[in-house]
Amino acid sequence: MIKIRVVTAMDVEELTDLIVASREFLAPFEPRREDSYYDLDFQKKLMTAKLADHEQGSEVPFVVLDQDKIIGQLVLDRIELGPYQSCEIGYWIAEEACGKGCATEAVAQAIDFACEELGLKRIMAATLPSNIPSIRVLEKNGFTKIGEAKNYMEIAGERRDHILYEYTYTGA
Repeated sequence: MIKIRVVTAMDVEELTDLIVASREFLAPFEPRREDSYYDLDFQKKLMTAKLADHEQGSEVPFVVLDQDKIIGQLVLDRIELGPYQSCEIGYWIAEEACGKGCATEAVAQAIDFACEELGLKRIMAATLPSNIPSIRVLEKNGFTKIGEAKNYMEIAGERRDHILYEYTYTGA
C-alpha cells in the first residue's frame, strides 16, 4: 500500500541509504551532485533545512512509503498562498519500485493534500521530454501540458529543456 507522509528527522538514515542506492538510476534526471551529497551528515543538514522550510510554510517534504518502507521522496515547494494559491511538485521513486503505479499514487495523494489541506488551486510540474514515465504520472493525475521551457534547468551537467505541466483544482 502506497502512502506519503511528511518526512521526519527519524527518516534520514533510511532515506540516505536509498539516495545512495539510487544514485546511478537518478543521475540522468537530476542536477550533478557532489560526492558529499550522498553522505549522512550532508543529508542531515539538508533535512534540517527542509524541515525549517516546512515550518515556514514554503514547502512540504514527504517520503513515499510502500508498506512502511521508504521508496522515494516527493516535495511540494515554492508554496504561495494568498492570491496565487499555488506550488510546484517534484518526486522520485527508487528503481525497483518503478512501473508499479507507486509514483502515480503518491502524486495523487500529494494533490489531495495540496488542495484539501493547504487550499491550493494550482500545482506546477516540469519534466524532461525524455522522462516518459514521469509524463505518464502527471497526465494520469490530470496535469495538462502548458508549454516548454528552453534551457530550464541543469541536469546531469548540462542545461536541458523541460515540458511544463499544471494541475488546476476546480473543487470548492
